[in-house]
Amino acid sequence: MKHIPFIIGLLLLTTTVSNGQDSTKFIFNEFCVSINRTNVQNLNTSNMLGFGLGVYQSFMTDKKFNPKFGIEFNRTSQFKNRIDQGHFVYVTDITYTYSCLSIPFGFRYSIGSKTKIFIETGGFVDIVLAAREKGTQHNYVPINNQYNYTKSEFDKKTKLSDTYGVYLGLGVRVPVSNYELVIKPEYKFAFNSLYSNKDEIYNRYFRLSVGMSF
Repeated sequence: MKHIPFIIGLLLLTTTVSNGQDSTKFIFNEFCVSINRTNVQNLNTSNMLGFGLGVYQSFMTDKKFNPKFGIEFNRTSQFKNRIDQGHFVYVTDITYTYSCLSIPFGFRYSIGSKTKIFIETGGFVDIVLAAREKGTQHNYVPINNQYNYTKSEFDKKTKLSDTYGVYLGLGVRVPVSNYELVIKPEYKFAFNSLYSNKDEIYNRYFRLSVGMSF
């Protein structure tokens, strides 16, 4: 709930009134859909697939070097084998799924005349809109010098922290009629963890986006 005023402010930025006209104009000039795969594999963690979409504003698009910012929705997931939650409690087979409002801001450098190859880099903030965890909880309750074991399934909301980091992408812009087809693989690396405990959770992922530039 704390992010709602911020999100509303961003949505209000998506339209602007044209001078001397009563109509409105969408200020973003690039749109994309994407798929992603987390890059957090270790002995206790497996990568999973996700998806997203985004809108962007690129400035000075006729130049080789141009700044860019945007608003994205990215849904990412990862799987944990086991997480200890205390002396007598642990969870297994946990799937974490989180939906983020991502704010990327960076620069793009393009080469070529018609079909252009570009490299893009910058920073981003991932604001967690919603997160869930699903798995199995194991409890050992000590009673009269013995342990009473119980097991239960859970699927619930969880609280994760917002993250920030850097991204790097390499793509191509292909002319199609009056537009450009934009294909861009990229990697997003978050510095801070979503959740800090005995087993930290990081939101780092590869992303392939396909879209149109106007």
